[in-house]
Amino acid sequence: MIPPPYSEFPEIASEDILLRKIRPEDVPVLVSISYYDGKKATNEAEAAMMLKNIEQDYISGNSIHWGIEEKSTGKIAGTCGYYRGFKNDSGELGCILLEKYRGKGFMSRAMRLAIAVGFKKGLKKIFAVTSNGNNSAIKLLERLNFRRTGEEDHEIHYAISREELFSIRAFRNDEKEEILKLLRLNTPKSFHPSEEKDLREYLENEAENYFVVNGPGGIVAAGGFNTGFDKGRAARISWDLVHPEFQGLGIGKKLTLYRIEQIKKLPGIEKIVVRTTGQAEKFYENMGFQKRHFEKDFWAPGFDLYQMEMRIKKRTA
Repeated sequence: MIPPPYSEFPEIASEDILLRKIRPEDVPVLVSISYYDGKKATNEAEAAMMLKNIEQDYISGNSIHWGIEEKSTGKIAGTCGYYRGFKNDSGELGCILLEKYRGKGFMSRAMRLAIAVGFKKGLKKIFAVTSNGNNSAIKLLERLNFRRTGEEDHEIHYAISREELFSIRAFRNDEKEEILKLLRLNTPKSFHPSEEKDLREYLENEAENYFVVNGPGGIVAAGGFNTGFDKGRAARISWDLVHPEFQGLGIGKKLTLYRIEQIKKLPGIEKIVVRTTGQAEKFYENMGFQKRHFEKDFWAPGFDLYQMEMRIKKRTA
């Protein structure tokens, strides 16, 4: 793992929350949820001292502590972070919210962001601990793909590893809106707004072999392939989407390799074609695809067509 401190403190944003560095003006709001070494702050001065201790832990490479900001109001909703060091490339994740923000999904979204940045920084395993009577926390951890690893002194221990983070399965028709949301999250950086109509039509009428990637909290990626091109000799990779929070963790590569293996099993297929944009050209090139055709502004203004191909090497018996 690349341990803290970092040249820039890692701030991470989702659609509606921001994990950011805690500021002095946040301290009065956070007194009721300020803890250090198992002790709870009873006043503002104690909370400020605890924050200084946590900041020192960050400088020493043993902690990353974020405030959870509600983006629409700029108000702090709670705290989240990794504590107790990073021995063996592992980290313990904790999160706590102010009472008025509980039950609104803030913790789930904050934990997702923290999980993603933890693995991007090189963690191999993330731990979490909760009391055996905290049913809401237990349900949350299990929704985030944590597995129970043990119980001790009325505490339940959970963990998730990099290898367990994602699983691929077939797309279901009732998941269309979740896939469209992935597209919107990548618009306009990777897709033009006009392409949402095309994706909806594809999912409703043309999704032949489409797959989703389950990750913490739900679907974090999707992609498929279609057959029947070039007189049955070609399969075409279709509609690759990765949630921005989880980009950089190898999901796209894992899903592409999975589909390549599925295509190789099909009789008569000699090549795999992908029609993409300049934003993804390098990714597919690194996967072994070669550019065969280019057309400017094919998808929309500023979104050029890069048609790329990979020849299939069939396994011999």
